[in-house]
Amino acid sequence: MLTLDITPFRSGVHEATLDPDPDAVDLEPDTFRGIQVHMQLQCQRDRILATMTMTAQAHLTCDRTLRTFWGDVEGTYVVLFGPEHLVGEDDDAYDEVRPMHPTDTEVEITDIVHDTLKLSIPQRVVAPGAEDEDIPMQFGDFEDEATAPPEANDDIDPRWEKLKKLKNGDA
Repeated sequence: MLTLDITPFRSGVHEATLDPDPDAVDLEPDTFRGIQVHMQLQCQRDRILATMTMTAQAHLTCDRTLRTFWGDVEGTYVVLFGPEHLVGEDDDAYDEVRPMHPTDTEVEITDIVHDTLKLSIPQRVVAPGAEDEDIPMQFGDFEDEATAPPEANDDIDPRWEKLKKLKNGDA
């Protein structure tokens, strides 16, 4: 569990940086490393607006070459910790507003860091230098169908014979 001690922060703007272990934010150590959470905290009497930037290295698999590599990921999240009346009636309705009681000495940010880092993994992962590599576009023993021996193309499933006639215009 990852928490931020808020007792040293008085009204004003403050900076804080945390370096949690992957286990502290429920991430797999073999998938994430070097996690850093940089926060800008705008504190007022009963609320804290936290702008968090999370960076880490993630173990990724390239979509072009299927090679694994460590790549940098980064995500930002803004959350308001404040009185209960700001949170709303349904706790899930406003994830960006979290309850903070006047007696709280820390705020819990485990799920924020976890979710932000998980969502910062790109949908399309390309390893450095993979864009310059040629991708084989043809597979099999033949360069193309024109150079294939005629008997290779004639081994057609008899169930497809009518479709072959349609294709050739023999129907």
